[in-house]
Amino acid sequence: MPTIAVLAATRNGQFPDPSIRAVEEAGGRANVIHSSSGPSELDGSAGLLVPDAGFSDGIPDDGALRLLDAALAVDMPVLLTGRGMYLLNATFGGRAPLAERPSLAAGEDTPNHRPERRQIYLSPGSKMAAIIGSAGMFRLNWSAWNHPMGLREAQRAERLMSIAYQLDHGTIEGLESKEHSWVIGVQFLPERTDEVPASFNSLFLGLVERAEDFAATGDIQT
Repeated sequence: MPTIAVLAATRNGQFPDPSIRAVEEAGGRANVIHSSSGPSELDGSAGLLVPDAGFSDGIPDDGALRLLDAALAVDMPVLLTGRGMYLLNATFGGRAPLAERPSLAAGEDTPNHRPERRQIYLSPGSKMAAIIGSAGMFRLNWSAWNHPMGLREAQRAERLMSIAYQLDHGTIEGLESKEHSWVIGVQFLPERTDEVPASFNSLFLGLVERAEDFAATGDIQT
């Protein structure tokens, strides 16, 4: 059972329970870490999960950047969700996301002025498409996109590859590293398993499987 480091906003407060549960249900052991403790927090871990709930003030900090840099330096498998995708883009030299949510297409509003679902396109040939077993169009609950920011191609780091989009708005929903074995960032929140297609749970299965490989061949400090 490989250990997956899960970034949390605090050690003695509200942990990202959905992320911990997703790791454990995928067959991994979750080790909750905090960005202020430094890269040594990764010692003994074979994978890193950076969830949207991992940031106490909603903004990735320097400690989180150092943690991600340390994981990338040894080609550790990494999955990032929500604001974690913005951390990935920043680490690779991308620009900050747009501060305003894109305008909604006609007919999308619900009575409370929030669309209940949105549609994304997942590119064939991406690691994520291979992991979940298909590419194409998927519908997600709007509440799985919970921050008023959006990343467009103009803000994307050149060293990253866009793998998923919200077609109506041109917002990037997924990124992969071109330089690493298994580094995937998504703007939606697959840890909220009741809000995404069931096949998206395979992202956590894939993370745990790659962590097993890393544990067998990587340089894990103990």
